[in-house]
Amino acid sequence: MPAAEMTNKERVKQLIGIRDWESLTQMLESLSNMELRRMERVMREDVLGGLENDLFWETLLYLIIFKRAAFISGVTAVTHLAKDETLDFDLESVRRLYEYLKETNEESLVKMCNMMMPELMTEAQVMGMFEALHVENEVTRLSVLLKAEHDLSYYLIFKTLKMIEDKVIARKCCAALMKRQDDRAFNAVCLIKAYFGLDELPARFSLTIEQYELSHIDRDYNTFCHVLEGKRPRV
Repeated sequence: MPAAEMTNKERVKQLIGIRDWESLTQMLESLSNMELRRMERVMREDVLGGLENDLFWETLLYLIIFKRAAFISGVTAVTHLAKDETLDFDLESVRRLYEYLKETNEESLVKMCNMMMPELMTEAQVMGMFEALHVENEVTRLSVLLKAEHDLSYYLIFKTLKMIEDKVIARKCCAALMKRQDDRAFNAVCLIKAYFGLDELPARFSLTIEQYELSHIDRDYNTFCHVLEGKRPRV
């Protein structure tokens, strides 16, 4: 198809496919403000979600350097890589992305984690994200984990709290979880309450955990999810 007959989306996909970043820059710079806003959505919803891991990160790096505020949300398109378990952060493009954001807008590193966290499927993916973007502080990690409302985030919140052994922080996490007003969140609070002995929490819970069961709760992810369903841990 001649270039003149291509839609902007088709042209972008073609240029990304051959890694012609110079031509892509020329094209994006030629767009009107309205067209560029439309392209931001197209990149996030239609383009990035069809790329393999290496090209995904290379493209995202290019887009963020081109216009960070517009294209950083493209990281949410990581969903397909997480689902098919091809997501890999051990790439030069990811290292360059970290270095660029650390130098130009360091707060965007945590922002990217917040955007990605709901899309990730395994503990290895989450830990890989934290390590790649150098989010090493446990309290900051907890703030990211609390942004997602799925079993994996509850599991990693519990494991992180066990690592830092801080009742004040545990209590704050429970307060945040209780605001969700759903059964799985309440059961997660039950686990944290039982482990840290937070008897002063202002709520009643249907799930009761005995002390001898605590060592079995996070034995593995499946066991933890079993308890989140309101069932007693298998011992």
